Amino acid sequence: MQNNSFEIHPQISTFLIVVFCYFVNGPSYPFIGNLVWLPLGAMSLCFLLFGFRVFFVAILASQCSEFWFHSLPFFDQVTLIRTLAGAIGPALAIASMRFFKLSNFFDGERLVFHHLIFLAILTALFNTLIAFFVSSYIISNGQVNETINATDFLRNYLMGDILGCLLVLFFAALVVVPFIKYFFPKIAPGE
Repeated sequence: MQNNSFEIHPQISTFLIVVFCYFVNGPSYPFIGNLVWLPLGAMSLCFLLFGFRVFFVAILASQCSEFWFHSLPFFDQVTLIRTLAGAIGPALAIASMRFFKLSNFFDGERLVFHHLIFLAILTALFNTLIAFFVSSYIISNGQVNETINATDFLRNYLMGDILGCLLVLFFAALVVVPFIKYFFPKIAPGE
């Protein structure tokens, strides 16, 4: 018999993971880019662990974090557009890896690190391109008085996104997964 009840644990876990990464990451520089952007890695991790059913929770966590930690208005159109764009990159990267059958992150008991590296690079690429076009759109509509240097923007975003994804994914792979396998072997990820 299949259990169709709504599980709350993945949603709470996703919310807490994304908010924690925003808190640890520090200030956001939306039109310049950060040296390391951990929330992107957190969203990638949550989409890998729980699937796309936590997509809207990740957006809500990002929106709340922007409000709590970066003092941005909660119901602001610019903040919401940037938050949506930030969640689309990891989802698109994971979906494209699954489509091309490159998402075998576990080989038996071993973790396939080169797939995690490829995921981080692909996520960063999608997120950087989406952020560039969204930021260009926001600026072209006169909603923000900023200018974008395309070369600096793309370089900073790509570097920060790759580092953020790699840090979160490798921390999860090297610390969290072994911890779960040792203390909670029945719920350890294996696929």
